[in-house]
Amino acid sequence: MQGDADIAIAAKPVPLPGKLNFIALDDVSLSLIAPVVSPLGLQKQLQNEINWDEIPFILPESGMARINADKWLSQQKIKPNIYAQVAGHEAIVSMVALGCGVGIAPDVVIENSPMRDKVQRLAVSRIEPLQLGLCCKQSRQKEPLLNALLQLFLH
Repeated sequence: MQGDADIAIAAKPVPLPGKLNFIALDDVSLSLIAPVVSPLGLQKQLQNEINWDEIPFILPESGMARINADKWLSQQKIKPNIYAQVAGHEAIVSMVALGCGVGIAPDVVIENSPMRDKVQRLAVSRIEPLQLGLCCKQSRQKEPLLNALLQLFLH
């Protein structure tokens, strides 16, 4: 929107600003993750009847992943004990692997993280996925190079 890029691969914002063109490419699922080996305090919290309001959560700082995480937490009637809000999804996986708490992150990030073997997905109800796509300003979509690229994904 600020003109910093010609085109971006991004999660579709809701609502989509009227000045943007968005071509959906795929959905990116989100998962709630916990450390495979938890510190004693967190192990106790994750056993049996989990009191989700006491578990430390590591969440995205902003963006659609945060919006979808907040929506899921609200649907589950969880008032999260937020340990950290971080800008990068990779940092969420690392902090969870280190035992700082549980976190919500995109599956593609979890699967490609060097820490993937140190976290586990928790079996919870579905978190709304992110819709990933190509995005550009509508005012620029007819420019020859941008138009050629966009046409590749429209057919």
